[in-house]
Amino acid sequence: MLLIRSATSGLFGFIDLGGEVVVPPQFHDVGPFATNGLAVARLDLESETGLGFIDRTGRTVVGPSFHQAEDFSSQGVSKVILDREQLFQHGFVDAKGHKVFTAVFECARSFDDLGLAMIRTPEGTCGCIDLRGELVVPTLYDGIGAFATNGLAKARRTGFTGFIDVTGKEVLCPAFKAFGEFDARGLATFKGGNHRHGYMDASGEPRIPARYVEAAGFAKNGLAKVRIGEKWGFIDTAGNMAIDPVFDDLSSFCYAGFAVFLHTNHKWGCIDATGEVVIDPVYDDIDLSFDPQVLEVVRDGIRGYITKAGTWIGSYAR
Repeated sequence: MLLIRSATSGLFGFIDLGGEVVVPPQFHDVGPFATNGLAVARLDLESETGLGFIDRTGRTVVGPSFHQAEDFSSQGVSKVILDREQLFQHGFVDAKGHKVFTAVFECARSFDDLGLAMIRTPEGTCGCIDLRGELVVPTLYDGIGAFATNGLAKARRTGFTGFIDVTGKEVLCPAFKAFGEFDARGLATFKGGNHRHGYMDASGEPRIPARYVEAAGFAKNGLAKVRIGEKWGFIDTAGNMAIDPVFDDLSSFCYAGFAVFLHTNHKWGCIDATGEVVIDPVYDDIDLSFDPQVLEVVRDGIRGYITKAGTWIGSYAR
């Protein structure tokens, strides 16, 4: 299901991977479909509570009910604000629009893949709740990042900047002044005393020395983009160069298995995990986030979709 927008009405609908319209433009706005097959859609432009949920056929599953609503988490839960007068009362609902629990919070983040959501108290301190709405990480912190697959999240409070586990136990306080969150391969970037970047493991020990001008987290395929001098390339989890640093700019690898690169002609293309060019650099923009089988592209002012083989599917504007 690929999003399209009517050039005349401005409404949104969907085409299939063959480019055929399967849901005619009828929504004022719509988000991506979650793993439960539902998407947040603006069903009523005039109402303060005009957001609801639709399925992949375009059927309204939950009618206009929310002032704000976020995409469903992997557990099938959406963070919502019921109406404008309750702007600082964040709640959570299921696929039927029913509250998962009665508690509401002045500020909250959507549930992560480990089933935890950060909440913020009126006093400004942060903790985490579980899917029952129970507080499992006490509200002691000034900030808490997302929990990684290794069960650790970056957190900070007076006297502590490090990592906590899902119970709120402070398990790691790295010796480095600056460090990132843990990535898909259980490593986190850090900045060494030489002002270069490297990677540490969950014990806080350096796994890859600080030798890069810039460094990003590892993707699920085990590759991370790094900058050496003025050029970007990719390393593996052992610190070996997997794709030579020959690119002026790069994205990290996405779940489609591609990374976007900037060519010397100032156009964007894609490479695979071997460094081979799989999409020629002829596009003004490429977005890999919409669908694992599809690339959203802009070329000569026309926005549309292509397959991973580079075949044109259809235009965004209809």
